[in-house]
Amino acid sequence: MDISANDTQHAVQPGSTCCAPLSLNLDQELRDMRRYVLNTADYERSDRVWPADSVVFQTNSLSVAFGACGTVLFLKQVLKDLPEELVGWLRKQPLGVGTHPPGLHLGLAGIAYTFLEIGLRKEAESAMRLAYQSPLLYKEPNMLLGVAGWGFASLHLYIHTGNRDYLEQAECAGEHLLQSARVNGQTCCWHHQDEAVHYGFGYGASGIALFLLYLHIATGRDDFRSCAVRGLEFEIANKVESEVGWQWKRHDGDTILYPYWVHGSAGVGCTLIRFYSLLGTRRYKKLACKVASDAFVKYSFCPGLFEGLAGIGELMLDMFHVTGDADYQHKAHDIADTILWFKIVKPEGTAYPGRWLSRISNDYATGAAGIGLFFNRLVRPRRRLFVDIDVEKLRDR
Repeated sequence: MDISANDTQHAVQPGSTCCAPLSLNLDQELRDMRRYVLNTADYERSDRVWPADSVVFQTNSLSVAFGACGTVLFLKQVLKDLPEELVGWLRKQPLGVGTHPPGLHLGLAGIAYTFLEIGLRKEAESAMRLAYQSPLLYKEPNMLLGVAGWGFASLHLYIHTGNRDYLEQAECAGEHLLQSARVNGQTCCWHHQDEAVHYGFGYGASGIALFLLYLHIATGRDDFRSCAVRGLEFEIANKVESEVGWQWKRHDGDTILYPYWVHGSAGVGCTLIRFYSLLGTRRYKKLACKVASDAFVKYSFCPGLFEGLAGIGELMLDMFHVTGDADYQHKAHDIADTILWFKIVKPEGTAYPGRWLSRISNDYATGAAGIGLFFNRLVRPRRRLFVDIDVEKLRDR
């Protein structure tokens, strides 16, 4: 079964008996979250539209992670139409290689992905062309900031436009990753710009491996598949067996273990279950089940997507959609129930705190947008943004 299918075989729809009360509460919660996001938009500002993590001021106002694009994608899923004022604000923001890096979560590739998702094809293609001109294009290998991320966005644009130039650019990304991989027997890894070896989906080999597997499907090239498998095997080989099960460090020399999505086991698990879904290798399913079991926590100090409960909840949904095991769905609802404890009821609607719980944030990485996308996927099964690709369309191209 393809995890990226729109209509998942095992998904329980809103109103079914399994977890129905919480699902109904989440519908109201999503309406209240949407109301807060809409009521706190400030289209007079150019540095940001919504309250967000302070990193927005160090990066750019449009990025997926901390800027407008991640929040726009949340609104796109819970609104019939985006406000015209918001679309106008997005269109008038200047883009350039000097002010916007090329990557998926902080730069032009993610902006292009978002614009395409909301129907701004011309603007999406313009942003993607700018990304290819960036002097930073090959500086980092990873999914979050680097080559794998803009390669992933290129495949996304190829699927939805049919323009083979995007497939060629994705192949260029893949070729670079093949050449820069450091192979050691049956594994391989990539060095970060800081020369450290990183682990996990955002910065490490598992995110890169997933892109290379999608590229194999698009091109039929076995070298991409072989490198993808080696990259994932590297992540598996570098797990740490702690008292709470398998976890991962952020990078060599780190002393802390993480269960999260950008860093840690939830990110590695989301790659493992997709490798099983796409390749049919039963060992990957067994490993994914182990990782998911160890990653599950009911409580954490942070509710967000990148390094918090929402990212772990997304893994539970991934596991449920592929395996059909309702225990994973129950765990996803359990996590959602805990996240609701963090909500802040305001006159404008329901808000959520960001990183460190020190300020309200509507952004994708730390705040309401990432949480809201998890809630919405919990009650309305769909592909996971920035992780899933429409594989059937990719095969048909």
